[in-house]
Amino acid sequence: MPRPVTGVGRGGKSTPTEVKRLRGNPGKRKLPVAGEALVVVGLDEIPKPPKGLGAVGVAVWNALWSAGRRHLAEGHDSVMVGLVCRGLNQIDVLENWLGDDVERRWYVTANGQTVTHPAVKQIEVLHAQVTGWLSVLGFSPSDRARLGLTEIKTRNELDTWRERNEKPVKVKVVEVGEPVDQW
Repeated sequence: MPRPVTGVGRGGKSTPTEVKRLRGNPGKRKLPVAGEALVVVGLDEIPKPPKGLGAVGVAVWNALWSAGRRHLAEGHDSVMVGLVCRGLNQIDVLENWLGDDVERRWYVTANGQTVTHPAVKQIEVLHAQVTGWLSVLGFSPSDRARLGLTEIKTRNELDTWRERNEKPVKVKVVEVGEPVDQW
């Protein structure tokens, strides 16, 4: 009997390219050249946000593009980043509409039952959807590892020492008998 289609992938997860490089490419398959990029962009260049975003959406757009500029591609990822921004903008609108009054989050039906307001359920669904979109875009440490994105390395004292010692030293060659002047 065939196995039912569940949408769950079978087999192991693919190994990120960076891990294959560290292991010395045990499968001897052709790997992309390290450091090769499709497009070189400035890290401070943020694409223009789509029209119709509110203040929260624009703030999220700028935050996501500045945080993910190293791995997000404007041509491919702008639609999904826009979905995240619209979702968070919609959550903000619904939260503002519900307000701080706890009584607005429930209502009584015609037969006397107290039920959760549909806006509360919509906020919960949007939170789950936005979390999924952020995961696909690589905005958590586990997702960045799964996508093979390297973490940003923080500078430490050893790095500072290495940089200082790698700088070329200014040297002047003097022939024997030639007067040495200070430079």
